[in-house]
Amino acid sequence: MSLKEKLKRYKEQKRAERVENGQPAPMPPEQHRQNDSENTNESIYRQELTLAAEQMNAEIKGFEDQFVFVRTEQLDVHERIGPYPSAELFDIVSDWQRESSVHPLSSFGLGAEDLLFFDTETTGLGAGSGHMIFLIGFARVTRSCVTLKQYFLPGPGHEAAFYYYFFSDCRHLKNLVTYNGKAFDWPRVKTRHQFVRNRVPRLPAFGHFDLLHASRRLWKNRLDGTRLQTVEKEILGLDRGDDVPGSMAPFLYFQFLKQPKAALVKGIMEHNLEDIKALIALYIHLSKKVLGSTDRDEEETFEIARWYYQLGEAAQAQVLFESLAETDSPAARKAQPFLGYLYKKQGNFKRALTVFQSLIRRGTGLNERIYIEAAKLLEHQFKDYRGAKDYTQRAIDQLKEREQSSGQPLPERKRDYLKRYRRLDEKLAR
Repeated sequence: MSLKEKLKRYKEQKRAERVENGQPAPMPPEQHRQNDSENTNESIYRQELTLAAEQMNAEIKGFEDQFVFVRTEQLDVHERIGPYPSAELFDIVSDWQRESSVHPLSSFGLGAEDLLFFDTETTGLGAGSGHMIFLIGFARVTRSCVTLKQYFLPGPGHEAAFYYYFFSDCRHLKNLVTYNGKAFDWPRVKTRHQFVRNRVPRLPAFGHFDLLHASRRLWKNRLDGTRLQTVEKEILGLDRGDDVPGSMAPFLYFQFLKQPKAALVKGIMEHNLEDIKALIALYIHLSKKVLGSTDRDEEETFEIARWYYQLGEAAQAQVLFESLAETDSPAARKAQPFLGYLYKKQGNFKRALTVFQSLIRRGTGLNERIYIEAAKLLEHQFKDYRGAKDYTQRAIDQLKEREQSSGQPLPERKRDYLKRYRRLDEKLAR
């Protein structure tokens, strides 16, 4: 037996004796090298994360065995975001205290400080649990400044720290202001919260102002689309210049996870900040449009009036519809049927009939339901059965034309019209 083999056997015997006596066996040299390498790599990774946080101007906050990057920035409350200083939010909230409390944009009963302008960046647009939120940003406006905070997830294993600090910082705020946040951002926050709910504060019970729906209502016919960047550029006059598109965010974040360089996610952080600041200006602008404290074009006036009408705020709707009816515009023609319905509901039957008959005389693009509304008034309020029968026949004729042109039958509506026609025929025969 060679000396080398004797030494090897001796080492194996000693290792076996140590294990038998309950002592840890000495680590093989190759294992020492592997562990030293892993420790070195971990140390380098931690150093890179620390440097990335410094370059982001973010604080590293620990929670249990995890940590999160928290970046805080303050803006002068009088600094303009597009056409408005953030300080104007206080005037808007004050104006809402004197107006409708049911309008979806109304901050009735709130203070400006209660609003949380909120946006997230995620690893994908899907709703499944496989997609994470890796950046949460919010802004809060006070009398002294605008505070913007961002919470950056340094890796998948740090969500408890990520949500612990976010929920701790916003637990006293009452309402989110988002752009598509009802359908996207907040449901994903709730989904991810389920994974860490035993370690972090409870999910706050937020109210919600989603500015996407208001923007669609007012400007869907004017703009090519109602993405936030489109609205802020075309409506607010904001231009971001070289902005990182949201579609690039997941790719850049995954690159950061491989090699934590601040430069990879700097553009995403800026994109998120610009989204949040735009929400402040957009909430002010939309509120001013609804409240009538800034100029409105006829299309905006019609959509706001129709909004109030659908909310059951008849008085506000009527004022706006009547202001449109005095003009000669497409919006005025769209407003007239609503005025007819409002007058009828108020019991002002003569005025309602005048509106419907005016539409019938004009005739262009008329819905057959206007004939039926006029027929109902003539039959029930003025006992003019012959006139009511004539309008009902014209409604049936127009309905048939619409069915033929669209290829979509409307049998239930046709049955109702024919039933009305037969009843009027019977009344005339008596």
